[in-house]
Amino acid sequence: MKLLHKFLGSSAIVVGLVALLMGGSTFVIRGAEIAQEVSREKTSQALQKALALQLTLEKQTSALKNFLLLNRNTSDMTEYHQAMSNFLLLVDELDRLMPEATEPAVVRQRHQFLVNLANELENNTKSTQAQSQQDVKAINSFGDDIALYLDLLVGNAQKQYNQTQQATEQFKQTAQIVTYSAIALILLIFVGQFLLILLPVIRSIQKLQLGAAKIGSGNLDYRLEIKTGDEIEQLSHEFNQMSAKLNEFYRCLEEKVIKRTNELSIVNESLKSEISDRKQTESKLQQALEELQETQIQLIQTEKMSSLGQLVAGVAHEINNPINFIFGNINHLNEYTQNLLELVCLYNQNFPKPGEKVELKIEEIDLEFLSEDLPKILTSMKMGANRIREIVLSLRNFSRLDEAEMKPVDIHEGIDNTLLILQNRLKAKPEHPEVKIVKEYGDLPLVECYPGQLNQVFMNIINNAIDALEDYDKQRSTEQMRDRPSTIAITTNISGANSVTIKIADNGPGMPEKVRQKLFDPFFTTKAVGKGTGLGLSISYQIITEKHRGTIRCISEPGQGAEFWIEIPLRQQANLIGL
Repeated sequence: MKLLHKFLGSSAIVVGLVALLMGGSTFVIRGAEIAQEVSREKTSQALQKALALQLTLEKQTSALKNFLLLNRNTSDMTEYHQAMSNFLLLVDELDRLMPEATEPAVVRQRHQFLVNLANELENNTKSTQAQSQQDVKAINSFGDDIALYLDLLVGNAQKQYNQTQQATEQFKQTAQIVTYSAIALILLIFVGQFLLILLPVIRSIQKLQLGAAKIGSGNLDYRLEIKTGDEIEQLSHEFNQMSAKLNEFYRCLEEKVIKRTNELSIVNESLKSEISDRKQTESKLQQALEELQETQIQLIQTEKMSSLGQLVAGVAHEINNPINFIFGNINHLNEYTQNLLELVCLYNQNFPKPGEKVELKIEEIDLEFLSEDLPKILTSMKMGANRIREIVLSLRNFSRLDEAEMKPVDIHEGIDNTLLILQNRLKAKPEHPEVKIVKEYGDLPLVECYPGQLNQVFMNIINNAIDALEDYDKQRSTEQMRDRPSTIAITTNISGANSVTIKIADNGPGMPEKVRQKLFDPFFTTKAVGKGTGLGLSISYQIITEKHRGTIRCISEPGQGAEFWIEIPLRQQANLIGL
């Protein structure tokens, strides 16, 4: 009898029995599972709705209290109406999910009292403080009353959910017993098929496997003897013929393999040498590229700071000379003017009638107004000249060309000098409103740092904040800018035993996480071409972390503005010892 006939007959019997057992048990178990799942889902939804009712009730009472106590804000009443609608929808859902429960009807009835009270509060535009307190007590009373029935409802829903869970677990245990019984019976059927049909075939295949192992180990003279009367016996005859042919070709193949192995060994050694040389070359190129990029950044930073320092120092020097001349002569001019005015006054007292021409000239030049306004003009000129001197001093302090070494300085002075230089960008202009500066300076001692480099960090961060606020204002309406004016807040304080923290925050558009993670990468910028090089924050990062052994980070989310945290040691020498 052929193997095909053996397997077809036995397999048909086995498949029929398996299908009968598995199909019947699966149908029964699946139907019960669906019923249990529907019941469990229904009770789970009822429990969730009941818990949601409690939260919605709290929102209603909270909104009504806020409406009474916070100047009757309409947004609080809008929040109450929304929560009330959600509350009623949830009660309707519980009626559908728990038709036998009486609590939803009672909750709806009790809730109507709260609704009536809310309608009276909304319509009553005037109320005294005493009346408001009574209304708050009434809200609390109605809320507690409803909450009591909600607790009962949640308890019933939880109890029903627990019962459903227990029934589900019992059903699963029963289903497992039935399934295990069916599996055991199927295993018995397969064991019978194995002993009667598959075992003789397996023994023949084992003989074939043993013959293949003998041939594989090099015994090409081994022959099989199988008498089963089926395809396996025919396969054994073909196996014996194959082993004879393999014995003939083995010697030729062995010679070819030895020759090819020698050739591959030579090629393999050549490839290894080439790969090693290529890896060394790639490593050197990568190292050279990193060194080139670092050198380029340092050259750009050095050139930028040198150019900026020379420009600022030159401008400060050129302005300082003439303004000192003007400022020094204003006092003399003021003294001379006072003397002339006193002389004119004395002349008027001694010669009350100087003549017609003199009187006409006095009237023409308005001598009385001139006598009052001229000292004011001189005072304004003196204030303006003094203001220019302060700006020149701030420019010199900002550049710090004569302070290349680390020294104790006043951090607040550096920030103020930076803000003074950026004053023109902070003022209101036709295309954007004023950027307000909020200072919250702490009581800081002198901090050891490189003043010029630290001022550059302040300049980069504040400049970027102004750019972000200007772009943000272009997208906002006038009403939005009036309700939320553009602001930069600067906070300083001592953190820990040997550190100072400077926070620079704006209320601009903020930035997504993927942009924030790349802020300090060289040449990364979100500005348009020609408006940014992408080096400002990268250089700032190097100045803080490498030059001052500190940390700098940014906290930002879209729509929440951006805040930079700079933390440096108060004493660099102490920090070095700690390292």
